[in-house]
Amino acid sequence: MEQEMAKTSAQIDYQSYVVKRNLEDYWRAEEKVQLILNGMTGKVPVTTLCKLNNVTPSLYYEWREKFLASGKEGMMANGGKTQRESDLEKKIRILERCIGGLTLEKELLKKIGDE
Repeated sequence: MEQEMAKTSAQIDYQSYVVKRNLEDYWRAEEKVQLILNGMTGKVPVTTLCKLNNVTPSLYYEWREKFLASGKEGMMANGGKTQRESDLEKKIRILERCIGGLTLEKELLKKIGDE
């Protein structure tokens, strides 16, 4: 039995399960999804997969639960938008309101000037 397990583990290419090589970068949603899918195949134990990718098993399971709950959008806040995108959309809405107000003010001043 132990010989069979040794043969099986010797045949697995562990490097193909390394999702993230650069440790300084943040995990992107696509990388998290790939890691979760690798873990769900069952070909490599989750603990081994986590060690290969420098992720704690508890973090892996947290990501997996989010993924199972809401798919890829669950990996990103704001329904798939980054924080920067959300901030920019908020600024756009504010600026559009300002433009609308200024346009209205201009029209009123034009009417007053014509009278």
